[in-house]
Amino acid sequence: MSRILALDWDRREARYVLANANGTKVSVRAAASVPLVDVVEGGGEPHPDLANSLRAALSREKVGRVVTLVGVDRGSIELLQLTVPPARDEELPELVFNQAMRDSPTITEDSSIDFFALGDNPAKPRRVTAAALAPERLARITETCRVVGVKPQRMLLRPFASASLFARTASPLDEPCLLVNLVADEVDLTVLDEGKVLFSRTVRLPHSSDEQQTDQRVLAEIHRSLAVALPSQLDDTPVGRVYVFGGPGEHQELIERIGEELSLAAEAFDPFEAVDATSAAVPGHGGRFASLLGMVLDEAHGSHAVDFLHPREKPKPLDRRRVAVLAAAVVTGLAVVVGYYVSGALADVDARNRQLGRRLGELNALLNQNANDFQVFQAVRDWQSGGVLWLEELRELSLALPDGEDMVILRMSLSPARSGAGGVIGLQGVVRDSSTVVVMEQGLRDGAHQIRSPSVYQRAKDASYPWAFDATVFAAGRTKSQYTRHLPDPAP
Repeated sequence: MSRILALDWDRREARYVLANANGTKVSVRAAASVPLVDVVEGGGEPHPDLANSLRAALSREKVGRVVTLVGVDRGSIELLQLTVPPARDEELPELVFNQAMRDSPTITEDSSIDFFALGDNPAKPRRVTAAALAPERLARITETCRVVGVKPQRMLLRPFASASLFARTASPLDEPCLLVNLVADEVDLTVLDEGKVLFSRTVRLPHSSDEQQTDQRVLAEIHRSLAVALPSQLDDTPVGRVYVFGGPGEHQELIERIGEELSLAAEAFDPFEAVDATSAAVPGHGGRFASLLGMVLDEAHGSHAVDFLHPREKPKPLDRRRVAVLAAAVVTGLAVVVGYYVSGALADVDARNRQLGRRLGELNALLNQNANDFQVFQAVRDWQSGGVLWLEELRELSLALPDGEDMVILRMSLSPARSGAGGVIGLQGVVRDSSTVVVMEQGLRDGAHQIRSPSVYQRAKDASYPWAFDATVFAAGRTKSQYTRHLPDPAP
C-alpha cells in the first residue's frame, strides 16, 4: 500500500488530498482547502503566504512518507496543438520539442515540455497536444514545496487530471462532451472525446459572492467555448453533453440554465464517487478537488497524460561499445571451449558476419535517407494541398486587423488545415482593451474566414496592453483573383 499526497493552489486557497492506494483502489484519508493568509514583509505590499499556510495545515494531518503530486493550473503553462510529420512514438519527443521551440518564442531549451499524441498511426502526420512549463515557474513551485516540507515526485496539469478522473469513472460516450469545473475564482473548460483532451481553456472569474452573477459569466464562457472548440478536431461532431463537477446539490441552478439557455443536456459529476471516501473526508465544493483525485487515481494506475518532472524523452541510443565488448567476450569464450575443432568454421562465420554487418549498415543508411526525403515530401504536399496563397492571405490579414496602437501581434503560426482544404493561422497578441478582440473577430470573419478566440485574459505586468488573447483563423483556399480586400471599392 502506498500513501499519496496531491496538492494544488490558486490566488485564494490551497487544496490537498491525502489518500492510500492499494493497487488501483484509492481510499481518501483527508481532503481540505486552506485559505491563504496575507503577510507583509519589509514594508511591502500584502501577499498570500502560500507555503506557510499549507505547511501549517499539513502538519495537522501527520503526513509522513508519501508520494507527492503537485497540480499546475492552465494559466501557468503554454499549451500547443501541433502537427508533426509521420513518425514512430520513439521519434516524437525530439520532433515535438523542436517544433514547440519554433512555434513559441517563450519556449526555450530549458523549458519542461511533455505531450501526448491524439492519433497512433506512424504512417500519417501525428497530431500532438504539447504543454510547456517555463524553468522559472518550475523552480518557484519546487521552492514552495521545499518550504512546505515535501518533495514533488510529479508535476501534473490540473485540467488534464480532472478529465482523466472523468474518463476513468464515467460510462463510455459516443460523442464529445464538455467538462466544466469551477475552482475558486477560475473555471476549467475541457472538451473530451474518446477519453482524450481535444481542447482546454481556463478563464479567471471576477471574485463575487453573487452566485447568479458567477453562473451568468460561466454560461457565457461555456457558449464561447462551444463556438470555438476546435471544430476541425471534432470531425464535425458537436459537443452533445455538459458535465459540471461538484458534490451533491452543487451548481444545480447552473446546470438547469445550461439546459434551458444552451439546449444541451447537462448533469453534475461528483468526483468523490470515483474513490472510496467516508463522509467525514468529503469537503464542501467537491468539484475543486477533481484534479487532485484524478492525479491520485492516475498515480495508482501508473499513467499520467502530462508530467513536467518526467517528460517523454527520446530513447537513449544503444551503447555500441558495451555491445561490442560483450560480443567479443562471448566469441572469446566459445573459442576457448571449441577453438581447436571449429576455428576454421568460426573464421568463416566471423567474416560472413562482418560482410552482413557492412551490408546492414548500408541498408539502414539508405532507409534513413529515404525516410527523411519522404517526410519532407509529405510536409510540402500538406502545405500546398490547402489551396491557400499565403502572401495574399497575410496581406488581407494585415488590412483586417485593428490599428497597431490598439493591438500588437506577438506570435503568428501558419499551417495547412487537417482536413486538407484551406489553412490555419494561429495568433497570439496583446490589446489595450478586451473589446478590441471583438473588433478583430468582426473584421476577419467573412465568407473565406472563420475565427475562434479561445482565451482572453488580463496581464498584470503591462499597463499599456493589459489584455492578452489567443486566436485561430481558419482560411479557405482561393485563387489569386478572389483576394480582393486590398482593392478599392468599386465606383458607384
